[in-house]
This record gives sequence, structure tokens and C-alpha cells, in this order.
Amino acid sequence: MKKIYLSILSCAAIGIILLTSNAGGPANSGNRATGAPGDGSSTCVTCHNSGGAFGNVSIDMLMTDVNGNIKTDYIADSMYDITITVNNAMGTPAGYGFQMICLDGDDDNYNGWANASSNAQLSTSAGRNYAEHDGISTSNVFSLEWAAPSATTGDVTFYIGANAVNGASGNSNDNAALADFTFSEIEGEEPNLVVELNQEGFSVFPNPTAGVINIGNDQTALIQVFNTEGKLVQLETITTNQIDLTNLPTGFYILINKETASSQKVFKL
Repeated sequence: MKKIYLSILSCAAIGIILLTSNAGGPANSGNRATGAPGDGSSTCVTCHNSGGAFGNVSIDMLMTDVNGNIKTDYIADSMYDITITVNNAMGTPAGYGFQMICLDGDDDNYNGWANASSNAQLSTSAGRNYAEHDGISTSNVFSLEWAAPSATTGDVTFYIGANAVNGASGNSNDNAALADFTFSEIEGEEPNLVVELNQEGFSVFPNPTAGVINIGNDQTALIQVFNTEGKLVQLETITTNQIDLTNLPTGFYILINKETASSQKVFKL
């Protein structure tokens, strides 16, 4: 099992990016603040480095599989939950912010983001995909899902910049940090999904189906499709109350609505 490689860069220098002027997220303002290769020299630390009120800032990243097991590596084409926690050593910040990008071993951008928490969003800048804060967050915890890349991608690294801020118009007494976490690809099967079927409020038809399924009760949500081995085989955000399973092999599948935690078992002809 590979280890997570963590590098926290010290808060130093002067700079450009103000959390207050990027309250909607740095990437949405055309800024890339992670310190990742190709993101430029301006980072969260560049500006938010006056120290003082909040002490040292650090970043924790937790990745878990579908059964909540903590992971230090990943299996291709599997789904994981990612939690980012921004820690400050002292004081009470008015809010927190972060930005994160995932790069493969060739420093090419890999996306895979989905279903960000209410204080986060998915953004694009200069053709790169980011997860970042959506407004100054009173919570220091941000979460989202990440679909791992296909087999033979190899190591992937998550580069993260994060701030603890006082909410003033400038950057006085703010502090920030950079971190990077590397996960290696391993062979194997994702653990079986442990789920109790909850059909309340979640109807599908026709069932069995030859392909397109209609989802009742005005479902507009992120739908995960798992096979009977608990492997994620399809992920779709639906807006038309339909999901297409045409390309899946014949067999049983479990559909899970991530927003309501309801689920339904479907047979694909």
C-alpha cells in the first residue's frame, strides 16, 4: 500500500489573490491559486500571509471509498468521497476558502469531480478543472466526490491552496497554506457496496428495461449506478427524469440518488 505524500508549504511572500475579491472562487475570477505545476506563481499564500490572528494554517485531505474506508491509494474507475479540512492554530476566522486541482504523473489535468458540498463548487480556468469554495465559508470543511481515472493512469496528485480570513476588505491578519497529496493506482476490486434499499420517493419504470429508464417523482439529482459487485459503472446528473442504461451489460443494477440517499434496484435486459 502506498503512502500519501504530504507537503505543506510555509506561508511567505506578498501577492495578488484576495479571498474577498475572489469570494465566488478563484477560478471563477480567472485565478489559479493551488501552487500546482502550470498554475503559475501566484497562490493563496502569496497574498494571505500576514499571520497573526489565526496562527499557522494547515490542510487535511481525507479520501474514502463507497463503504467509508479511508484510502491511501485508488482503484481505476472507482468512486471516492473527498473531504478537505482547513485548520488554523488559533483565533476564530470569519471564514475559509480553498482551491484544488488533480494532476496525473505527466502534470496533465484530470477532472473527475462531482457533487460538491453546498459551500463548494466546480470551476474551470484556462482549460483546467478545479474544486473550490463558493463564497467565504463559515465552515472549514469542504467535500465532494471524485471518480478515479481509467487503468494505467498511475499516480495522481491533488494540489490544494486554502485560506483562513478575517472577512475584512484587505488581507490583514489572514493566513494560508499549500499542500499536495499523491495517491498511487493499485489493482483490485472496489469493496462491495453496503446499502439498504430505500424505495420511498424513488420510482423507476419500465423495470426491467432495455435501456432508457424513467425516474418518477420529479427527480433532478446526481444518480449513481452500481453493479451487483458494488462497482460504480455510471454517474449522471439528470434533469429530464431519465437515465440511459443502454450501454450496460444485462444484469441487476442499483441506482442511488445522492441527494436523497434513496435507491432502487433495476434489471437491465
